[in-house]
Amino acid sequence: MILVLVFLFSFGIVFAQNAKHIPSAEAKELYSKSLKYFYKKDYEEALNLAQKAKDNDPLYEDAYKLRSTIYSIREKFDLEKEEYLQLLSHDSVSNLALLNLGTLLYNHNYFSESKQYYVRYLKLKDIRPDLQKLISGRIIKIDAILQFQAHPVAFHPINAGTGINTSLNEYFPTLTVDGETMYFTRRKPLNANYQNEQHPERQRQAFNEDIMVSHKVDTVWQTATDAPGINTLQNEGAMCISPDGSIMLFTSCNHVDPGERGDIEADNCDIYISFFKDGKWTKPKNIGAPINTRFYETQPSISFDNKTIYFVSKRPGGLGGCDIYKCAMDENGQLGDVINLGPKINTAEDEQAPFIHPDNSTLYFCSRGHIGLGMNDIFIARKNAQDEFDSAINVGYPINTTGDEPGMIVDGRGDLAYYSSSGKGSLGGLDIFYFKIPETIKPNPVSYLKGKVFDAESKKSLAAAFELVDLSTDKVVIKRNLDNNGEFLIPIPSGKDYLVNVSAPGYLFYSDHIPLKDYKNPSPFLKDIPLPLIKVGQKIALRNVFFASDKYELLKSSFNELNRLIALLKANPSINIEISGHTDNSGNANHNKELSVMRAQSVYNYLIKIGGISPKRLVAIGYGDTKPASNNNTPEGMALNRRTEILIIN
Repeated sequence: MILVLVFLFSFGIVFAQNAKHIPSAEAKELYSKSLKYFYKKDYEEALNLAQKAKDNDPLYEDAYKLRSTIYSIREKFDLEKEEYLQLLSHDSVSNLALLNLGTLLYNHNYFSESKQYYVRYLKLKDIRPDLQKLISGRIIKIDAILQFQAHPVAFHPINAGTGINTSLNEYFPTLTVDGETMYFTRRKPLNANYQNEQHPERQRQAFNEDIMVSHKVDTVWQTATDAPGINTLQNEGAMCISPDGSIMLFTSCNHVDPGERGDIEADNCDIYISFFKDGKWTKPKNIGAPINTRFYETQPSISFDNKTIYFVSKRPGGLGGCDIYKCAMDENGQLGDVINLGPKINTAEDEQAPFIHPDNSTLYFCSRGHIGLGMNDIFIARKNAQDEFDSAINVGYPINTTGDEPGMIVDGRGDLAYYSSSGKGSLGGLDIFYFKIPETIKPNPVSYLKGKVFDAESKKSLAAAFELVDLSTDKVVIKRNLDNNGEFLIPIPSGKDYLVNVSAPGYLFYSDHIPLKDYKNPSPFLKDIPLPLIKVGQKIALRNVFFASDKYELLKSSFNELNRLIALLKANPSINIEISGHTDNSGNANHNKELSVMRAQSVYNYLIKIGGISPKRLVAIGYGDTKPASNNNTPEGMALNRRTEILIIN
């Protein structure tokens, strides 16, 4: 209510009384006495004297204003409102009453009533241009609020549970793409007596922000623990985890010794980076320029392929306040140019809390500048065919309220959104909640490939190179160097077909085909990958060698896989291979045999003509349907039987 009071006084000073009315001397004397009691905080006597001033002169605006101010202090909304209604009953065009009553109703969420008085106010003559602009903007916002409230979206938030939430503040959640690991910020007391601290600044300093981690077992989040190797005596928070769990970006102020930061001010907020290697996080490092400057940088979010970082900055040259920017990052951690996301996302006000979904197409963020319900609303923007974000759209009521919303994230499948709130269901302070996301603001679903790479004979985990390739463009979408535990978690956006290649020195490579072009909501791919040593008798299937139905000409999408085979043969010049073609059992057996021979021969010819491999190292054989890899009773089994294999024969 103090903010309301300041707001009312600011207008009351401008419009102290009706310019057409001069109060009586007796009324002015009574009002002057009431002010003295007001400043002494003797509100009862001030109310009494102001009422007498009103009775003496019913058009005396200051007396009404003073009584409404006292009721505001006492948080008696109905009586505060009544003062202005009484004034309007005597003066239907009182600029003070129309403006302050409209503002009072607006601040208490009586939007339809508020608009009526604002509209009446704007019809008055000689309205100051800045106030006219302010109130006109308010009316536009009121219309939007009423429209949102008339068409609510489904919203049923659920507390994430005691494994994550406590009586302290928990906020800024971030998830891996499988939805099984959550990192978040917890504001923890530095000593046991923090609750007894009364001074606001010392109370603020009695807390420290740390990053916590929790893992989901079945459907339950387990008790959160400190993220190992990350937290210090300074504040760490406002973080994101890459969808594959390999990179953490977080915000900290004065996190390291100033000497490590060059010309970056030590007391400023910067973004830091850490990598998850061999089961632990590396020592965090200031990510440096051009992302960090001597200005304020915070709230990072990273794309599914770890190639683009989105973040918030107050640097000069933006559209105003905090803006959202993006910056490319290569696999070696080298940063590209920083780019402002532009006026479709950023406004003259603050934009914060960006979250780029693993679909790499949907951005959620908070804004004070776009039309919304409260001071800070959550918005969604989607990329178009030019890979640029279209205009932001409000995610709707009651996800957004007339208060401040802190932002939200969405899981990989696009089913659940997570956010923080101190509202109903909180265990104390800010808690992390989740809800089923409405269809209208869902991202594109994202699948993932999860498993472990190991030696096919010893079963020992292997450090390996992993590539995910877009078969339509032949471009490497994701490239990872797996550490010694061989574990991988790779996000895979739907809508395309992909090639998977896993390789390690001294081993035959593994290839797979992930067809997601026609899948709207694909299931995850859980697969452990054994790599066979390069030696006689070992064989692998080339899952990304493709032919048209009942044809033997190689499709263009086969070339990437065959080029990898060429590289393998050149890197190991002593090995000779058999190329074998296989079919399912549909159709005539003789025809199948002939087709398999021709397909093996097509691969043979490609290796010689394109790869320059000696024919002496190659043998092409067709087995038809005589060596099935699976049964032929299901479409999936028949697909496995239609394959091209290589076998090391010498």
